[in-house]
Amino acid sequence: MKLGVVIGVVWASRKVPELEGCRLYVVQPVSSDGTAADTPLVAADPQRLAASGDRVVYVTSTDATQAFPGGYAPVNASIVELVEEVS
Repeated sequence: MKLGVVIGVVWASRKVPELEGCRLYVVQPVSSDGTAADTPLVAADPQRLAASGDRVVYVTSTDATQAFPGGYAPVNASIVELVEEVS
């Protein structure tokens, strides 16, 4: 799991069926102190948890594909939690 901040929204008029109704966000990976840690990426939000400016936990690779209710979607990153506080 990785920490990130939602910095934008991706609009797609055509999606594969597994992504219908799923929001796509631009996420800036950050370290625990909030500084940018890597290049921004696009992450799916299958549970519709996040909004712009939210701190989130996201997963990549196989974990990202399995974050969907149906058990699979063709994505590289998925948002799985909102972060309230880092201590």
